[in-house]
Amino acid sequence: MKNNSKESKIKLLILITGSIAAVRIPLLVSQLVKDNYDVKCVMSKNAEKLIQPASLSILSRNVCVLDKDQWSYIQPKPLHIDLCNWADFLIIAPLTATTLSKWVTGNADGLISSILIANNKPIIVAPAMNSNMWINQAVQKNYQCLLNYSNVLTLEPSKGILACDEIGIGKIPPNDLIQLALTFILSHNKKTYYRDLSNKKILITGGCTSEKIDAARKITNNSSGTMGLMLAQVARFRGANVKYIHGPLKNRLDITEGIESVEIENSTDLIQEIEKEISKCDYFIMNAAVADFKISSDTLKKIPKSKFSNFFKNSIEFIPDILRDFSKVKKENQIFVGFCAFTGSIQNARKTIKEKIVLKGCDLIFANPIDIEEQGFGPLAKNEGWLFDTKNMEHHIEKTSKLELANKLINRIISANK
Repeated sequence: MKNNSKESKIKLLILITGSIAAVRIPLLVSQLVKDNYDVKCVMSKNAEKLIQPASLSILSRNVCVLDKDQWSYIQPKPLHIDLCNWADFLIIAPLTATTLSKWVTGNADGLISSILIANNKPIIVAPAMNSNMWINQAVQKNYQCLLNYSNVLTLEPSKGILACDEIGIGKIPPNDLIQLALTFILSHNKKTYYRDLSNKKILITGGCTSEKIDAARKITNNSSGTMGLMLAQVARFRGANVKYIHGPLKNRLDITEGIESVEIENSTDLIQEIEKEISKCDYFIMNAAVADFKISSDTLKKIPKSKFSNFFKNSIEFIPDILRDFSKVKKENQIFVGFCAFTGSIQNARKTIKEKIVLKGCDLIFANPIDIEEQGFGPLAKNEGWLFDTKNMEHHIEKTSKLELANKLINRIISANK
């Protein structure tokens, strides 16, 4: 049950500047209020030309603050300082090239730029502008400055159809991704998070593989790809250069932006994509749920049930252990991580898991139960599990969201490299 007391809610200040992408913000505000945040909105003069302040006041249940309010006679304190002190977290969405320039050069000529310069709370940045503006040398120089701000989490603009009807990079990141970034920051309990994976390359696999049987059937499994996706996004939030190789994603949320990803179908595709990247990565996280066997016969016809027995007898082929095979070419400074699903008790599974970490040649293996309700497979499922290392040490991570689990796992993975 949600607690509707304002005192108990997370206070969120949303800064809205004059990009056409501002029309997306009312939906974001509405969803955040439904998720029990106490939201206040601040609009620039140009943003007022694109959306109505009254709409944001109604949706947020708080009066929308305008640029002209900064030095209003009814303000007993400097408004930009008062708002910074009120907020637990901030979001600036969309961030325009003009506001970015004012921020990094210390130009406090308006309410929003004054807030940005005075603020020391965690802030999520969601830029939006035309592609030519985004790739401009001055804009990129200013944007790079933000990466040195310890309280800033940047979400780069997305690729798509822009307001000029051209396809390019410049769209505001999806609302779902902004909310995911907010949840990530919340997991740090209002403390500054660190880009402790800056300049690190992480290769992550996730989701299911699918092996064709005949024209109508295939061998696959229930993996949604959500755990791998959360690992990829958390690593990206923490500064890593991430490549995510995955099967079809079964997730209704629009949270795939911002990471380089490749969708594969079967184990052969997966192996080929890993081969391209494995020598370049610092961390390899093998989260993909690979089918155990495939059909060697490439038939274009639907096989009658009456012929199944002979067909499988002559055509079934076990898929090699992908993590084990790539561990044979593992470099000394690389960390390889495997995943292991189990049923029953951890007491009964422990011996098998410890054998697997040796067999697969990895540094760590995370074992999670899949026979407990609302755990394991599925985009909305939570997870718990046990992380084992090569020294017979194990660490239990209690049931939590897959985002929080990803963050805790990456903490442990980083520690293994020290």
